[in-house]
Amino acid sequence: MASENSVKAIVEEIASIQSDLPSDGSLQPKARKKLQGLAKELGFALESPFETMNRLTFLPLEHTVVRVAINLGLFEYLLEAGPSGKTLDEIKAQTGVDEVLLPRILRTLASIGLLSQIDQHRWKATSLAQSCIIPPLRSGFNFMFDFVGPVFQKMPESLAKRNYQCPTALQGPLQDAYDTELVGYDYLMEPRWADTLMDCNIFMKGRREGSISWLDFYPFTENILSGQDHESSAVTVVDVGGGLGHGLMEIKGKFPDMKGRLVLQDLPSTIQQAGDGGGVFEPMSHDFFTPQPIKGSKAYLIRQVLHDWPEKECQTILQHLAAAMRPGYSKVLVNEFIVPEVGASDFIVACDLVMMGLNGGMERTESQWTSLLASAGLRIEKIWTLNEQTESVIEAVLV
Repeated sequence: MASENSVKAIVEEIASIQSDLPSDGSLQPKARKKLQGLAKELGFALESPFETMNRLTFLPLEHTVVRVAINLGLFEYLLEAGPSGKTLDEIKAQTGVDEVLLPRILRTLASIGLLSQIDQHRWKATSLAQSCIIPPLRSGFNFMFDFVGPVFQKMPESLAKRNYQCPTALQGPLQDAYDTELVGYDYLMEPRWADTLMDCNIFMKGRREGSISWLDFYPFTENILSGQDHESSAVTVVDVGGGLGHGLMEIKGKFPDMKGRLVLQDLPSTIQQAGDGGGVFEPMSHDFFTPQPIKGSKAYLIRQVLHDWPEKECQTILQHLAAAMRPGYSKVLVNEFIVPEVGASDFIVACDLVMMGLNGGMERTESQWTSLLASAGLRIEKIWTLNEQTESVIEAVLV
């Protein structure tokens, strides 16, 4: 437990922010994040050693009970009931849960703020429970619990047996957890994981749609469109590992009068799902570990791909792009998180360890991005960063 002076200092800082709030009590994003950080810091400062270890020890149980509640449709049922809630008998009739087991589940959910006990026999959902019924967030939780959870469980053993060296794509916690020789993303494609893969896709799609677009803060017109070739055959953007083409659709939607070709590249199975591009982009089957077939594009866009892979694989991907670039003309646009050297958030450090566990990948600091790009013959021209919760845009050119 921290000293009284430390606690007092945190409380005073919270009070100073409160005094600066508008009269309507509204919070700007920066102030909200600051208050969240201080509230967490205050909670830690007030904990005794026993309370700290209790919190850490029982975190997995909280995740387990949330997964059970999702399976039961409990959050939807209680949210629909509104502030009056439901009785134990009504919840039992709805879910079929044993009358002795049911209160044990409900009490645990109440202890983490998702439910509230009105009286001995009646329960209601809190506002926090709304998060558990939003499809992308619910799917993300399911994916993490069902697929990534066993990888986390195996991580201490996996790291120890490799003398605490960074995992590779083929030798890491996922391979140890599931006794497979496949890389993580190939293993996830196995039929047994069909529902989990769907959860993963729903989560990723929802996260993209709910986040600020890189096009909102990167000067695409000035840096890409203004200097592009105007021949009809010229390629403006190649979206490398671009999935189903949503990224190129977004570019065309924001710049409907742009000239030049847009090319979507991904593995054959993904390109088949993407269709013919609807007149917006040209689909092309391509493995980014092989030489880049499109030479001299104005931009090679690679979004949320490199964090999936260790250094060696990333270097190969980038070297193929560098070999295809036209000096003084082409750019590589990397749309990824940049981990702050100091004070990284819980979200970004969690993303980093998820990438490490699944495929030996990582979220990188600016210095790590600089080193990686340099190893492929590229140098950073400029970095655009909106905030830590949004992927930055790294613009790189040939050395």
